[in-house]
Amino acid sequence: MGLPLSKNPPRLASPKVVLALTAVVAVLGAVAGNAMHHSAAKPKYAAGLPAGALTVDAYDCGGGWTAAKPGKQNLLIANTGIETTEVYLIDPGTGAIYGELVGLAAGTSDQMPVVLGDGTYALKCWPADADPVTGPPVRVTGSASAAMAGAVTPGVLPVSRADLTGPVKQYQSYVENGLGQLKPLVQKLQADVAAGNLDAARADWVPAHQQYERLGGAYDAFGDVGDAIDGLPNDLPGGVGDSGFGGFHRLEYGLWHGQTAAQLTGPAGDLVASVDKLSTEFPGAQIDPLQLGLRTHEILEDAVRFELSGQSDQGSGTTLATIDANVDGTQALLGILRPILTPRDPDLPRIDAALARLRGLVEAQRHADGSWTPLAQLTNPQREALNSAAGAAVELLAPVATICEPRLDKS
Repeated sequence: MGLPLSKNPPRLASPKVVLALTAVVAVLGAVAGNAMHHSAAKPKYAAGLPAGALTVDAYDCGGGWTAAKPGKQNLLIANTGIETTEVYLIDPGTGAIYGELVGLAAGTSDQMPVVLGDGTYALKCWPADADPVTGPPVRVTGSASAAMAGAVTPGVLPVSRADLTGPVKQYQSYVENGLGQLKPLVQKLQADVAAGNLDAARADWVPAHQQYERLGGAYDAFGDVGDAIDGLPNDLPGGVGDSGFGGFHRLEYGLWHGQTAAQLTGPAGDLVASVDKLSTEFPGAQIDPLQLGLRTHEILEDAVRFELSGQSDQGSGTTLATIDANVDGTQALLGILRPILTPRDPDLPRIDAALARLRGLVEAQRHADGSWTPLAQLTNPQREALNSAAGAAVELLAPVATICEPRLDKS
């Protein structure tokens, strides 16, 4: 038996070279590779060091870098040591990060693209299982031209795991409280089905599903139980008739495709059981701080992929209600992360404005009786405006994950 299509697909591995995203520096990845003993012989480059390379190892981080010109640079970094190393371009005074190479293996080299403005820079190396090493400061001047000023790579203050301790606790509390509100809603939905009152079940399905979508459970946040609650039938051998199809969308299909209360009793009970299981298991879960920033971006990315594409609608026509709840979840996580983002992301006001615009377009399609305009009934201009607003919000939110990635606090 296949599994329902998850709204939580696995993420691709982070790129090795991290570039600036919009107005911020993206900081991705973690230290990779196995450390070797410090006393082992250094690896040799078969054809010699690449021309112009800045060398780094566990004891010397770009020691030969003494001068740099302003403007666009592709700093070529060669790891002549025996340890896999993370290499950062930093402001040695503030610790702000301008660029990064993640997991630069011994005996290899790679480029770090940056645009340097006036300031002081240094390379900082964090070898695996060794203390960080900061190279000599390099002063850059002469970038005062207006053309260059707007393109200069901005520095971003790193975030530590300690910085995220409070936000993780707030998110945990947010989800636990949200699950507490979800349980009576799915119980009411189950009671409607048990009583054979399918009109009431259709009315109660929407707020229950919205409450689940507010929790921010995008991209494997809740694991298998999340799939049981909100999985889709698209990749099941039997499609909507497959016995593995359950949760909210199984009930949605049945309620809007003329199935009887007897046919829906089992799925309604399974949904309640899955929500109960999540409510029991989540409080004891260990949340990776990295997930906070990822979810803040991926909730709406998930909405674009599944809701706006029409994949998730199993007959209710309430896609816009789901997106409205997704905006709620995104704003809740932004609120939790706002103290971290405020000094680091100059696009935060634009994010707020983009979310407000998206919400306005969505809620304009909610009617006085509580119903929603189905996605397929939007006019072409309405649909284009909605797609544009959602895409703009997703783009602006993309750097949040990289800004909020916790750094290894070795120094």
